[in-house]
Amino acid sequence: MLASVACLLGCLGAVRLAQDEGLAAGIAAAAGERSASARDAALEAYGDRSPAHLPQRAIAPLAQLAINGAHLGASPALGALNAARAKALIDHLERTRPGRDTTVLLVTQRELLVNHGATAAALGAFAGSYRVRPFYAAFAAWRIAFARIYWSALDPATQRAVIEEAVWQTRYDNGRRGGIERLLGDSPAAAAYQLRMVAIGHGAG
Repeated sequence: MLASVACLLGCLGAVRLAQDEGLAAGIAAAAGERSASARDAALEAYGDRSPAHLPQRAIAPLAQLAINGAHLGASPALGALNAARAKALIDHLERTRPGRDTTVLLVTQRELLVNHGATAAALGAFAGSYRVRPFYAAFAAWRIAFARIYWSALDPATQRAVIEEAVWQTRYDNGRRGGIERLLGDSPAAAAYQLRMVAIGHGAG
């Protein structure tokens, strides 16, 4: 009898795990698409769930979808709803998975979203993202664009880390150089990037 109960509980646990993995994979896939319909469908289905009732691996991509929805929503009311969803999800990640690469980057985005600009918390989280993960292909363009806007507010170590990531992107694929230069525009960060490229022998673009 006990063996049967244990077997049943094991089967139920396996089913729940499979469901959680499927849910997390579906949300991550929606976050990887640029489709507004995929984003909105995922948010409608899961955006109002308590983070405690979501698979841990689903929370970060769902938070990213909510941030994107807050910026790109069809109406101010929907934007406000998604901002509240994003904040709840990121607050949960900050409590349960502090210091992780995705967490600190989402905290940076949360601060920008809630405060309409870079607070000390946003700048601190942004700097922390480089300490945790100096090179992050999925977020490199976002970090470079952020740095261009808030360059003067960044500490020297973070400024150097931004430039090294921009150089790394270029060395990985020189075809990305034009895109990086467009992101940096005519800014102090752009000048620092060009000087670093000259220093490593790549010269002007």
